Amino acid sequence: MRILGDLRALRTIVRVVMAAAIAVLCGVSARAAAPPPAEMINLAHLDYLRDEINLSDGTVIPIWWVYCEPTVSGDRSSKYKYVEAASEGVSCVDDVARAALAYLADYERTGNPHDLDMARNAFSFIEYMRTPEGHFYNFVLESGARNLKGSTSEKGVNWWTARAMWALARGVRVFGRAEPDSGYAEHLEALMGPSLDAVHAFLTDGDPALFGQYKTLHGTSIPAWFVGDGADASGVVVMALCELYQARPKPRTAEMIRMFAGGIAQFQMGTADEFPFGAHMPWGGSISHWHGWGYHQIRALAMAGRALGNREWVQSAERAANSFVTHMLASIGLFAHMGPAPLTYVQLAYGCQTVTTGLLELYRATGREIYAILAGMSGSWLLGNNVAGHPMYDASTGRGWDGIDPPGPERGIGVSFNSGAESTIEAVTTLIELATVPKACEYMNLATRARYPFRVVEAESFDRPASGRPRKMWASWTGEGIPSGEFYVTARSGDSFTLSFSIPKDDEFIPYIVYERQAVAPGQVSLAISIDDGEPIIVDASGSPDTKYFVMEKLSNHVWLSAGRHSLTVKFAGASKSLNASLDAFVFQPIVEWRHMTGPDYQNVVLARNFAGQAVTREIGVDIRKSAPAADIEFLVRCYTAEGELAQEVRLDKAVMPGAETVVFDLPLEPFGYSLVEWR
Repeated sequence: MRILGDLRALRTIVRVVMAAAIAVLCGVSARAAAPPPAEMINLAHLDYLRDEINLSDGTVIPIWWVYCEPTVSGDRSSKYKYVEAASEGVSCVDDVARAALAYLADYERTGNPHDLDMARNAFSFIEYMRTPEGHFYNFVLESGARNLKGSTSEKGVNWWTARAMWALARGVRVFGRAEPDSGYAEHLEALMGPSLDAVHAFLTDGDPALFGQYKTLHGTSIPAWFVGDGADASGVVVMALCELYQARPKPRTAEMIRMFAGGIAQFQMGTADEFPFGAHMPWGGSISHWHGWGYHQIRALAMAGRALGNREWVQSAERAANSFVTHMLASIGLFAHMGPAPLTYVQLAYGCQTVTTGLLELYRATGREIYAILAGMSGSWLLGNNVAGHPMYDASTGRGWDGIDPPGPERGIGVSFNSGAESTIEAVTTLIELATVPKACEYMNLATRARYPFRVVEAESFDRPASGRPRKMWASWTGEGIPSGEFYVTARSGDSFTLSFSIPKDDEFIPYIVYERQAVAPGQVSLAISIDDGEPIIVDASGSPDTKYFVMEKLSNHVWLSAGRHSLTVKFAGASKSLNASLDAFVFQPIVEWRHMTGPDYQNVVLARNFAGQAVTREIGVDIRKSAPAADIEFLVRCYTAEGELAQEVRLDKAVMPGAETVVFDLPLEPFGYSLVEWR
């Protein structure tokens, strides 16, 4: 197995080096010479993560190690060593199932029999971890014993059962075509049968049945039939069922797709300019927290809509893509969380994969080219178009890096060069999926040149209070969300403080406030907020019908701010003498946000998103130093509606003055829509 992996690595190294050599001979920059995604796909490190456990009875269990780190910390040139997950185990169904999915996807792309061999190995592990009732234990110990009681390993209808089902379903489909007479597809189908029974029982057993029941959290009705209370995990089940339905279309499979997809579509919140901006929320325990990892809902709904011809599910996925995903891509690229304020860190390949493959599935479901383009932009995160400005995948070794943390003296740019199963699998999976869509590949080698995103003003950023004793409270988790900057501020009667922030240019903004809503009488807990000593805006923190939770709401309608320094004065204004108000942050969202990206061969792309409910035109200045030398530039502008429809396509010709480094043009945008600008 290691020899095959080394050969894969050698072939990929040769391809990458040859591409770089050609670039040098042709006088092209190294970035311009980046090979296409298909040439970058290297499963050598994923092969390397494969190991074996020998049981006392002689049985050999293939595994894929959970973690893998350089023997010299941070040194990517040193040999990588296996590392177990402390108190959990050395390998898990959650990762091995994803390895099977990656190998099977690669087989469909290449026809390489090695991929089928490795998928069989993965299914041997999955079968070993299976229980007769169709559940799965997640972790195995180095001794070969299953971890039976750990909270991340116990059996049930949960994340790892969902993931195992997805792998088995794809196995049924792929082996059914690759080896129709071997009987292996039927073997996998038999393994999956009890899991289908377990999921159906989960939905329909009981009096009353779980399906159709709802719970209420903070006044919001949430489907109660999600797997593990998660719309994200339920999305994995939907994808499993859709793949199985492709190979074995049966009424019960379709019935379960309808149940889960209908629930996921219902748990979509916000509007184009209100949190969470049309995203599907992941967890039934919070309406304040979204996370990038596991955001399978877009892909699941697009697959389900395509499989069963349900246009409403596809439209739900499109709404998330055209509102929320464009907000991410037109601002900083990808969010790690919204907690509810947008949070940059920690970013993972898993988050990149789910957004990218969701957009690709939307492209397949609708035929709209814009989704392939957005998928390419999202996938460019892997090749360095991210907040660290560093590739998160090494094509020469096939390693996917573990994540991007905040930069700092000890962390440098923040990239962790550990390369475990999840990060490696998600990286290669993303590239495999992208390689099947040529239009997406055209946008894979972009790098951010400039961006004009939202501004977050942390409540804890004041030096000293103006009055009283407001307290800065550390918290990495509130029970339902993540405070921005891991701090929030509590204020009570007599407390006030002032925050300062900068705006880069004269512009119009939507100011949002992130604060804790409480179950108290109106007027008891409130804050008076003044922008630049203006008229105070009263924010009443009452209104929760049950428990406390943080919300992100508009502080006011649009405000005009000039370039330079500004202030926010915060004062407790409630009637209570004993209760506290809690404030996390303010977010100043420009009405039009945009990101300028450049790529090979003078490729220039701007993605802009409109937060206004009417059509607007904004003057935008772009750096043209990465443009082809010319006396004038033709900008191709495509304007999309909030529903993703191409509303207009215009060409703008702008003269370039001798020695000029920037060009200014007027960019039109549709109401709550977005525009794509391209030139060379």
